[in-house]
Amino acid sequence: MKRICMIMLLAMALFTACQPTPEVEFVVNKGDDTVEEKLAAAQDGTAGEGRQTFPDRWDEGPVTENDQLTLTARAEVIQKADGHYPVYRTRQHTVTQEEVVSLLEQLLPAPTSVTIPVETKADWQQSYQEWLDDLMEQQAWVAAGKPRDGVDRDEAMMSAAEIDRISKEYQRLIAEAPEELETTPVSDFSGLKLNEGARVYELADGSKATVEAMADSSFMSVEVFKGCSGSGYIYYQYTHDREKALGEVKPFLTVKMSREAAEEMLQKELDRLGLSGFTVARAAPANLCVMGRNDGQRPQSAGWGFQLRRSYGGYPLSAVSFMDSRALLYGDQDALAYNRPIPDEMIEVFVDENGLQAIRCLNPKDMVSLESENVELLPFEQVQMRIKNALAAGMGAAKLDQPIPCTIYRLLLTPCTVRVKDSDDYYEMPCWVVFFTWNDGQADLIDNPQVMQEALIINAVDGSIVHGEYGY
Repeated sequence: MKRICMIMLLAMALFTACQPTPEVEFVVNKGDDTVEEKLAAAQDGTAGEGRQTFPDRWDEGPVTENDQLTLTARAEVIQKADGHYPVYRTRQHTVTQEEVVSLLEQLLPAPTSVTIPVETKADWQQSYQEWLDDLMEQQAWVAAGKPRDGVDRDEAMMSAAEIDRISKEYQRLIAEAPEELETTPVSDFSGLKLNEGARVYELADGSKATVEAMADSSFMSVEVFKGCSGSGYIYYQYTHDREKALGEVKPFLTVKMSREAAEEMLQKELDRLGLSGFTVARAAPANLCVMGRNDGQRPQSAGWGFQLRRSYGGYPLSAVSFMDSRALLYGDQDALAYNRPIPDEMIEVFVDENGLQAIRCLNPKDMVSLESENVELLPFEQVQMRIKNALAAGMGAAKLDQPIPCTIYRLLLTPCTVRVKDSDDYYEMPCWVVFFTWNDGQADLIDNPQVMQEALIINAVDGSIVHGEYGY
């Protein structure tokens, strides 16, 4: 149903049980100085500077680790080809209004006018009518005895009080909305302010672009979408194919541009913008789209979408998105010390035959220093032990009737961001990203670009667990 939600609150209870103390400690004490000592040793020459290598695979099990977990490893081990593992110190970059203006001047022709894209009375009236149509359809379906007609429906019915409340809210929004959008003449981008929402610029060449810049202590984002007069976004072909298979067909322009041509155009544009030090982590054919309230998704151009990340000296990067596993318990809730989440730096770019058409810069960082050209990493046997203990302890409070089968299918040695002790800076630290599934039924989710992959992240230097959402 095309039900429009005015307010959506998403609550997720991650870890609700207490975690017993494991037989072997699986989280290294964050107060120790293992990382600092190894970095110092690398700097003064007392640590080896040789090539560090690990097995190409880890094949083991199935082994019952405890009454909650049976572990199997059928994992490729992805590591740096040269065997050298640098550590960089970085710092969150504070985006300024002047920097945003400078970026726009490089990307876009001079503007002639600017509009704040808000919902007009007509927009809200159409939304209200769509909601009423959906409501009437739902009521008619219930009155007919809820026949199985092949339509995916929400079987819950709203109460009369809830219907009245939503209707009054729509009426308020309609009453307060402007009749039409207000356009202001401008000759440059200097009037763009941070954290004031999206702005649509009419440009000297007759085209339009939507721009938005946000910056606070925990999140920074600069977004530019050419040819868009509303909310722009990059719509990947794999998303389109998945939605089509599920019966939801959206317009999609055929991508004729080759990846080689797209990457050549990408590098040309990055050089023009002075964006160095980034490499392609993920790439896929895509459309640049704009979402309009009245006419739905409208593709503007066919090309390629790229997600770029710093490789910090040639580390391998993940071709799929991953996050700290929500299925694991990381410690006693009362004992865990949380910090604000560590923001993830990324640049997303869309290019077509005419060049860069969209860019999203998220949480930029400043490179402060190279702390070590080749920090000493834990031996692989210790890494395996840490992984086993973390997975076993993470499932230790589940109280299951039988052990869950867990399969590790990939280990990736790549940089992850951790906090520098007693500092606002970060280390870009070599870490083991452990990809796993909980049962055989999840096999079809492996490497699915639409699915955030489940992972355990282990610091390759001191063996501690890394959890960016918890801030360590």
